[in-house]
Amino acid sequence: MKVTLYAPKEYWELTEKQKKRICNGCGAKGSKLNAFIPQGKFREACNIHDYMYAVGKNGNDKRKADRVFINNLFRIVDASPRLLRPIRKMQAKSYYLAVDKFGDEAFWKGKIVDGMVGKEVAL
Repeated sequence: MKVTLYAPKEYWELTEKQKKRICNGCGAKGSKLNAFIPQGKFREACNIHDYMYAVGKNGNDKRKADRVFINNLFRIVDASPRLLRPIRKMQAKSYYLAVDKFGDEAFWKGKIVDGMVGKEVAL
């Protein structure tokens, strides 16, 4: 099965080593729950989403990454054999809802928000 997926030009220029450092397929990086998340045909779309989260800088970038993600997921669904489309469509929607509702922590992890500077303080 071949399908056209969309990503920033820089994603397609990553070496395998760089890609492996940034992307982990479907699921939150380092989560033990990833073992229970099917990868299958959606792995590349998830990797693109991981990359866009890694390089994103603001809320608009997160929303763009999520829009590209659902678009790529539905491209994969549409290219699937007819019998598999309903189950893959449900799976695609659940992956999208997960990043839309719970992806903020993953997107903002390690980022400086709005030019703020952090300073360690004693509490």
